[in-house]
Amino acid sequence: MKKLIIAALVALLMVGLTLSNSFLFIKENMRSSNVSSVSARPLMVGVYYYIWWGISFNPHWNECIKGTPFLGKYNSSDPRIANQHILLAKQHGISFFAVSWFGEGSWTDWDFDDINNYLRNGLLRASYLQSFNFCLFYETKVILNHANRENRNFTEIFINDMVYAARNYFNHSSYLHVRNAPVIFIYNLPYLYSVFPVDYLQKVLDCIRQKWASMGYNVYVVGDIGNGSPTPFSIDENWLYSMNATTTYFYSNPAKGWSCILEEVRIYYPQWASFMGSKGLKFIPNAYPGFNNTGLENVTNPAALPFNETAFREMLTIAINNTDKDLNMVMITSWNEWLEGTAIEPSMEYGETFLHIIYCVVPEFQFNICLLFLLILSITASLYMRREYH
Repeated sequence: MKKLIIAALVALLMVGLTLSNSFLFIKENMRSSNVSSVSARPLMVGVYYYIWWGISFNPHWNECIKGTPFLGKYNSSDPRIANQHILLAKQHGISFFAVSWFGEGSWTDWDFDDINNYLRNGLLRASYLQSFNFCLFYETKVILNHANRENRNFTEIFINDMVYAARNYFNHSSYLHVRNAPVIFIYNLPYLYSVFPVDYLQKVLDCIRQKWASMGYNVYVVGDIGNGSPTPFSIDENWLYSMNATTTYFYSNPAKGWSCILEEVRIYYPQWASFMGSKGLKFIPNAYPGFNNTGLENVTNPAALPFNETAFREMLTIAINNTDKDLNMVMITSWNEWLEGTAIEPSMEYGETFLHIIYCVVPEFQFNICLLFLLILSITASLYMRREYH
């Protein structure tokens, strides 16, 4: 029996050493062929996360969703769903959720306040959130349009929502911070500047900054400046006012097709990084698996960009290679925006395909766990044999 045990341990030792070397080779090969960026900070991978699913009078599941969630037509207010999402995200190298947020929402009879309550009762009550991060992604365009329809003052709503965010979320133990500053994403700055005069909107941003400062917060603001143009040189630099970093919720135009989009990413992501750096801002590149907003109401020029694993892998790799080396953050659109066909959440159609791609392109954490286990196994086998033979 002892000989069998020793033989088994020898075999385990050999397997452990072989696999450890193999994992090291694979890791180095993947990093050299796919991801070449070097940063002092760990890479942060964020995904846009939607919590409007299952609201009683407007569940959204009855709209034109693209795909079938593996978890079914879930309710975003359920902490168990949030726990499963967090676990899947963490297992595949995702660092935080940028949560689609419509403010406090009590000024309207629409579902904005329900969405806020779903955040508080769902994601924020998930037990796994204590080892994960989230931040707010403020949905300016929808809020502004809804305020105009109800003859409400958007400026007042905007300021009040930013104060509410500071008072109710910024001090949460899992809220995302960059250099001790809470992070908030602001959607579609170009749209705001198309509605309000530059001087007026910049005074509003100043007012918000002042109110945050009075509450003790120096907030890290990320502005979405995606306006359909692939190059940074066509943007209005007024959009950069009061921003710490910029991103594009959806880079380029899905109607162009994957070949054109990937070519633009190769050419222009380095230019975006350089341009924003010259303005003293950080650039946060974006990647997505596809897009499809056909069949939705009030959509002009609908487009469908098919899900493509190879294209997503390449786009994410290029994005990671063009992150700001100081901030080192990349965003993925999206975790669960099923209406526009960008969801990487496990589905009946694709399983965990897109999560596995993230796992492979951003492999450090997972490989380190494997290596640790295999090294412990090898050392244990070695010590046992030393004791037996000495």
